[in-house]
Amino acid sequence: MNQSSYQTPLHEPIDVDATFSRSILGHCRPICFRTSSGREVLISEVGLVHPRYDGLKTVFAFDVTDGSSDYRITLDSESLNWYLEFEGDQYA
Repeated sequence: MNQSSYQTPLHEPIDVDATFSRSILGHCRPICFRTSSGREVLISEVGLVHPRYDGLKTVFAFDVTDGSSDYRITLDSESLNWYLEFEGDQYA
């Protein structure tokens, strides 16, 4: 395992534009997100989507790309807040 896989998650609050539809696999598809610095990332593909359980709360993780970098963003189902967890090669 390389050293970059040991990095601490960013857990940076972000703003996300997403679509919610029963016709979409998983019902939710993030379209783009904006960081607190104002940087906007247009999502070109959503890869793996998986739930993570924290007690009674579910956090949904989305592995996404803009075509040049990879990101993991999460949706907290309790607070409905989105977070940027990892960016680039920070996760294995």
